[in-house]
Amino acid sequence: MAGSLDKNKYEIDMSPGLTVRELLKELSYLAGPGFADSVYDPAGRRLNEYITIFINSKEIRSLAGLDTRLKAGDVVTILPPMAGGLD
Repeated sequence: MAGSLDKNKYEIDMSPGLTVRELLKELSYLAGPGFADSVYDPAGRRLNEYITIFINSKEIRSLAGLDTRLKAGDVVTILPPMAGGLD
């Protein structure tokens, strides 16, 4: 995903009540299809299980998932898959 976005930070003017799903659609438009390919599962319907999205430090899966509504001033953090472990 690191190569999917031209910038590390975007500021987007949001309409009131924008959902995370709608935000991802807007980011896909801004960043291009590589972004959507890395965020969604191969069918393009669900969030890739390895992507983690936070709103103000709360993981969206503990909220309303992709249907979580955003409000002015919210900070959305999208973390790409991380690998680790021992060799």
